[in-house]
Amino acid sequence: MENTVISENIMRCNIENLLENWSSNVEEDEYIRQDNEDMKYLEYRYECLKLPYTAKRVADDYIACVKTRDERMADLAYAAGLRDGLALVKKLGMLVESAEDFLPVK
Repeated sequence: MENTVISENIMRCNIENLLENWSSNVEEDEYIRQDNEDMKYLEYRYECLKLPYTAKRVADDYIACVKTRDERMADLAYAAGLRDGLALVKKLGMLVESAEDFLPVK
């Protein structure tokens, strides 16, 4: 039971660290920053268009579909990279198999 709790805590810390590193990399990436600025400008221009409601609705639905697909693809790519990285570390014999390896020697 105690090993399970330790394993869960280790995994939680690792996941939190991965998310923090990912977030800081995203915030620092010049291409993403530029895309975000471009998106704000283009969103303003889009809102200024005098399009009928139905045309805007189709465009909005299309944009939402592209965004959700891209987010899912990014999640899958991240998971595949993580899986491949873990497989490599395991193959090199560097992967800890259980939380017991983190416990002090008795």
